[in-house]
Amino acid sequence: MCSPKRVLWISRHTMTAAQRADLERVMGGAVELTPWTDTVEDVRSLLPRIARVDAVAAVLPLEKLAGLIKLAGETPVLVARAGRVPTGRTVVLPDGRREREFAFEHRGWRQILEVTIREREL
Repeated sequence: MCSPKRVLWISRHTMTAAQRADLERVMGGAVELTPWTDTVEDVRSLLPRIARVDAVAAVLPLEKLAGLIKLAGETPVLVARAGRVPTGRTVVLPDGRREREFAFEHRGWRQILEVTIREREL
């Protein structure tokens, strides 16, 4: 039997059952998650953990994701795709306004190969 693939999960949220099942499909079998739930101030702090995993699955701002991809080298960096699905319910916001409620639905994983950011100060 193959040993589980090790995946660093960078998110404040617990991975959903649908995300995990699909990640196991993508990774070709069972996965062992190493969660990182702290705010990522500097992606370089993740290097020791990246060295011990087969892939990284991350929820990060674009600038940090770009740095993570460079740091990870050959280790795949994955992000989950999600869709917003109306639940049919309405929620009342703290200020009294009402709005439609939506649920997030997992729609697959993708490997980020490159991120290029061109910007200028305004």
